[in-house]
Amino acid sequence: MPPTCPAIVRCGFARPTRSFSLIALGILNSISPATAQSPSDDPAVLADANDAVVAFPKEQWGSAGIQIEPARRRALETNIRLTGKITLNQDRLAHIFSMVEGTVSDVPVSLGQRVEAGDLLAIIHSREVGEAKLQLYQDRLQVELADIQDEMQTRIAANAKELLSALRNDTSIEEIERRFRDRPMGDFRERVLASYAAFLKSEADVIRLDGIAQTGAVSGKQLLTARANRNADQATFQSRIEQIQHELHTSTLISSQAVKMAEAKALVSATSLRILNVPAAEIDDIDPVHHGETLSHYAIRAPFDGTVLTKDVVLSEQIRPDVLLFSIADLSTVWVTVNVYEEHLPLLDSLQNQIVTLQNDALPESDFRAKVFYTGDVMDEATRTISLRAVADNDGGHLKPGMFVNIDVPISRETKSVLIPSSAVQEHEGRTFVFVLSGQDEFLRRDVELGMSDEKSVIVEAGLQEETPVVTQGGFILKSQLLAELMGEE
Repeated sequence: MPPTCPAIVRCGFARPTRSFSLIALGILNSISPATAQSPSDDPAVLADANDAVVAFPKEQWGSAGIQIEPARRRALETNIRLTGKITLNQDRLAHIFSMVEGTVSDVPVSLGQRVEAGDLLAIIHSREVGEAKLQLYQDRLQVELADIQDEMQTRIAANAKELLSALRNDTSIEEIERRFRDRPMGDFRERVLASYAAFLKSEADVIRLDGIAQTGAVSGKQLLTARANRNADQATFQSRIEQIQHELHTSTLISSQAVKMAEAKALVSATSLRILNVPAAEIDDIDPVHHGETLSHYAIRAPFDGTVLTKDVVLSEQIRPDVLLFSIADLSTVWVTVNVYEEHLPLLDSLQNQIVTLQNDALPESDFRAKVFYTGDVMDEATRTISLRAVADNDGGHLKPGMFVNIDVPISRETKSVLIPSSAVQEHEGRTFVFVLSGQDEFLRRDVELGMSDEKSVIVEAGLQEETPVVTQGGFILKSQLLAELMGEE
C-alpha cells in the first residue's frame, strides 16, 4: 500500500495484515510537526497523509458511549484566578474622637464588644459642655422675660390707643375714668389726661367769657386771652397725642425686637451644643437644679451597629479632641481588594457590578460571593497593578480583615474560532487530535491546534471548521481501537 493511504480499521471485520498495520503505524509516526499544524479543513476530504480512519458500526455507538456534536462558534466562558485581601468596609468604619476636653468618668464597653447604634461608649466630664448648657439655660430665661415684657407692652399700647381714640371723640372725663380705670397704660394715661384736662378747662373759660362778653362785664382783652390759652392747650393736647402714638409704636417695636434678640441668642447657644454632638433630648431638658453636676457630662455614643475594634481610653484619663478613643466597624460586610495586572486591564470594564467568587485555603469547603463596585482608575507605579474592590456579605463572620483569598473572575470572550468540548480532545505521541464523523460509521482522526480553554470547552485555532461533527464522548474508545489494531501485529 502506498505510504499516502490512510490506515483503516473496521471493528468487527477481518483484521488487516501485519504489514498493513506496520505501514499505517509508520504513517502515524512519520507525521511531521509542520504537517500536523496544518490539517485539511475541507470536510469533503475523508483522509490524507496525516489522517487515519476508524470504522465503528453505528449500532455499537450506544454501548461505547459515543456522542457527536457539531463544532460551534461561541463565547468562551472562563475564569481568571486572582489574589485579593479582605479589608474593612471603609463605608462602615468609624474612628471616634471626643469633641471636647475633659476627664473620663465612665467607659461601659470593652474591646471586641458588639454595640448597637446609640449605645453609650464613654462619658466625659467637660467644663465646656457644662458652661454651654448653663448659658443656654440663662438665654432661655431671657427669652421668657422678653416675651412677658413684649406681651405687657402690647397690652399697654392697645389700651393707650383706645384711650386716644376716646379723647378724639370728646369723651367726658367721667366716662374715660370709668372705662379705663383698671386698664394698664403706664405713664401715657397721666400725660395725655393732663393735657386733655387743661384743654377742657381752657375751652370752658372761652365759653363762659363768650356768654358775658356781650354784657360788657368783661373786657375784650380777657376774651382774647382765654381764646389764646384754649388754642395753646388744644395744640399741646394734639401734640401730646401724636407724641404718645409715636412712643407706642417705638416701644412696641423695641419689645418685639428684644424678643427676637433673646430667641436668637438662645438659638446660638443651642446650636453650639448641637455642634458638640449633644443629643437633642439633653438640649431640650436643661435644669441646673435637677441635674446638678451631671449637667457637664458629655456622652460618646456608637454611630451604628458594629464591633469595638480599638479602645484607647480608661477611667479618669484626661482627653483632648485630637486623641482617638474608639474604632468601630460593621463587620457584616467586608471589602475585597484585588490587584489587577496590566494583562487583564481590558477586562475591567466588564467586571463592574459583577459577582465574583472568593475562596480561602483555611475554608476549603466554603465559597463566598462579592459584588464588584470599583474597578480602579489609577495604576500603582511600583506594582503595575490597578486596585479593584468588591463588597462581600459576612454575616457569619468567616471573612476576617487581613485574610488573603483567591478570587475567581468569570470572563466571557468572543472568538472567531470554533469551540469544542474538552472531552473531545485526544493526545498521542505529542499530537493533539479529534475524531470527526466522515461517513455513516467511519471516524476520521483530525489533528488540531488548540487555544484558550475553560472548564468545559477549548478553542480550536486551526484544523476544524464550524459545523464539523465531532466526537465529544467516547473518543477514547476510538483511539484505543485505532492503536490496538495498528499495534496488534507487532
